[in-house]
Amino acid sequence: MVKGTGRIRIYSKLILATAIALTLLSCIRGAESRRPASDIRLALMVKRADNNWYQLLIKGFEEKCRKLGVQYLILDSRMDSNLTLSDIDTLISRKVNGVAIAIPEQKMSWIIVNRIFEAGLSVVSLNYKLIDNQDKQVAPHIGIDYKKAGITAGRWMAERIREKKILTDPSISYGIADLYSKSVLEIQEWSDTVKNELLKDTKSIDKKRFYRINSPVNDAAGAMITMQQLLSEHPNISYWIIYAGSSDEMAGALLALDQVGMKQYSLTLSIEAGAARSTGSKENKALPETNPDRAVILVDTYDQGSKAAELLYRNAMYKVPIPARTYSSYRLVK
Repeated sequence: MVKGTGRIRIYSKLILATAIALTLLSCIRGAESRRPASDIRLALMVKRADNNWYQLLIKGFEEKCRKLGVQYLILDSRMDSNLTLSDIDTLISRKVNGVAIAIPEQKMSWIIVNRIFEAGLSVVSLNYKLIDNQDKQVAPHIGIDYKKAGITAGRWMAERIREKKILTDPSISYGIADLYSKSVLEIQEWSDTVKNELLKDTKSIDKKRFYRINSPVNDAAGAMITMQQLLSEHPNISYWIIYAGSSDEMAGALLALDQVGMKQYSLTLSIEAGAARSTGSKENKALPETNPDRAVILVDTYDQGSKAAELLYRNAMYKVPIPARTYSSYRLVK
């Protein structure tokens, strides 16, 4: 019994020593497979650093990078496609490990992707996808589900239309303005979904009352002019239902209504930026006025920036592939 116990102890020690050796070997291999966090450089390129949407995006990206202990750069293309391409060359020369990018024009995606991929950089797009000439996604993307957001928006608008008896009150002549952005696939999907949901949820709505007008996403002045034209073409309409893919567009449309004294005779819904948590910034002041006829799909762009930094870091540090699609949160604020 004593001899047997001795053998068991020897075997146990051998097993324990082997386990420790394997663990140490695993740690050594793990250390060799990644670089120190302080050597990693990540970049964020936005198209409008003066806009609340991108200010929150930047804040989320910066705070996550600081938490992870990595270096980071922030570049603002100021809606300039040429500057965007120049900035990419700058990032390549600075030898960044990964870049998150919100492009000024979706049609220039392929040129950007080619430059980034040729340089061997990891990339993730924000807000709008990077696409090829056939409109297919060509790089990982972080953004909201525009179709689901469109369904949420359409249902809310249908509910308010019923509550206000817009379709049944003979004294109301209504028009539905779809501030459509044909240059952005995501906004096309949003607009189509809102319209389809309204037609589905309010059976008596007149299809002829929908007025689709092209409106640049980031151009409040352009949206105002477009809405002014629509108002002049339909002076008989006494109540406007408006949905838009951005706060800039809606601001322009409401200004046009205000100029002719019709702002109070409207129901509106747009997509805007916010944050699910307090970031110490002024994001909550960007929310719409307290008004039952004004609602927004509030997108957590702070979360998008944070997610972008996390995914790029994991890819650079541990070679973890970046998912093709990462959905960010949003909520209906009314």
